[in-house]
Amino acid sequence: MDDLRITAFHEAGHAVAALRLGLVFDHVTAIPDEDAETDGALHWADLQSAGDIELSIEADAIVLLAGPFAEARLLEASLDEVFGGDAAGEDREALATLGLDEEQFVAASRDALALIEDDWGLIERVAHELIRGGGKALPFARVEALATRQSAN
Repeated sequence: MDDLRITAFHEAGHAVAALRLGLVFDHVTAIPDEDAETDGALHWADLQSAGDIELSIEADAIVLLAGPFAEARLLEASLDEVFGGDAAGEDREALATLGLDEEQFVAASRDALALIEDDWGLIERVAHELIRGGGKALPFARVEALATRQSAN
């Protein structure tokens, strides 16, 4: 499976989780950034990036977990295998900074898994949009429109 497809599904997982939690982001991309050492990224809106609006640690954890969990589903791999891999390194590091206790981590994992299962069709649509665009930025409004279209069907 090619890297763009894997990264697109990973990033789509992050984007759909954020959307479903009522969080607004600027855009999502599946283009590698050598300087930031990422394969793709969910870029938060300026207020969140600057720290003016803080995410709850629970919401942040769900969004962070949703990317690797979506990738695991796509690859039909174990969560441990994907979450422990290089591609999820940034997600693991960010998750570690949240200071979740075991109960919070388990709850966030369950919520992220449920979200991936419930919204797999939307994750596929977002990933396909990213792939069609060569991984280039997909704005929040476009992800939201894809979700709205899903709800109407």
